[in-house]
Amino acid sequence: MKKLHRNPKTIEMGRRSLVAAIFAANLLSLNAIAGDPKGVVEPIPEPLQTNRDLPSDFHKYYGQRVNSWKDRERQIAKLDMDADMNQDGTISNTDPADSGAFEATPPGLILGTGELTRVVIRLNPYRIDFDGEVVVSLEVEGINRATKTGDFASLDEELASMGHIRVWKDASKKELLLDSRDPAKRVVEFTTQYKTYPYNLPIAVPRFVFVEGVKPSPIYTGDIRLLVTCAHRAIDETNYADLSSGKTSGKAGEPLPEKKKGVLKSFRTSFDHVLFTVQPKPATKEFINGNVEGVWKSPNGEY
Repeated sequence: MKKLHRNPKTIEMGRRSLVAAIFAANLLSLNAIAGDPKGVVEPIPEPLQTNRDLPSDFHKYYGQRVNSWKDRERQIAKLDMDADMNQDGTISNTDPADSGAFEATPPGLILGTGELTRVVIRLNPYRIDFDGEVVVSLEVEGINRATKTGDFASLDEELASMGHIRVWKDASKKELLLDSRDPAKRVVEFTTQYKTYPYNLPIAVPRFVFVEGVKPSPIYTGDIRLLVTCAHRAIDETNYADLSSGKTSGKAGEPLPEKKKGVLKSFRTSFDHVLFTVQPKPATKEFINGNVEGVWKSPNGEY
């Protein structure tokens, strides 16, 4: 067998080509970092998990005193909000794919621009021996996934950095409840008095609403939160929600002290939420029931 001899000049040329390729790759990376439009496009930033992925910023008792929190004597009602997270055309309270961590993990519920989806609100009264009002509130807000707190420095920054949704009372879009771009339309209340609660809840509180995707989420997924709360408002308690600011005053205030004696008490707030992501086009769906329940409504009327 003949021994293979390598030409020193060929070896040197190969080394020079390798060095040139490495230099070109490094230069391309530097151009991308410097903002050269011919460089590599930076990927979409990874969404950061924030404090707002759970409703822990709403109430100080969340995640604490578990035995007391689960005590029905402490809450005026059980509250649950569900959506078709797996986009199969039905919303089931017993389907794990439609609830739980999927509601609080980005991207949450994905909506296309112009697409509508139904969101169900389930309210189960625990107590009727109270005085005052039961207040159910819906609130829409943005989540800043660049910071752990999820907060924005200003409302202008929040509106510019989040997607845009509207919440309607019906699929025909005749009554607008919430608009994430309108500071005066970011909170809505439904109230019922103790004299009729819980018998008129289906009339006073909507059993479902429709969420419409209007503008795509520009930076992060899961950048919109729809929060629902159920609270007790005492007779002498006013200004539960400051509708002009778009924020509920219940977040900053402390719950009323519970009465040690007597039947009437102040109750802790129940709450739930769902994250949303708006994209330019609706996601492909495979309905298990042909969408006969009307859970989804496409922009072109296809479903």
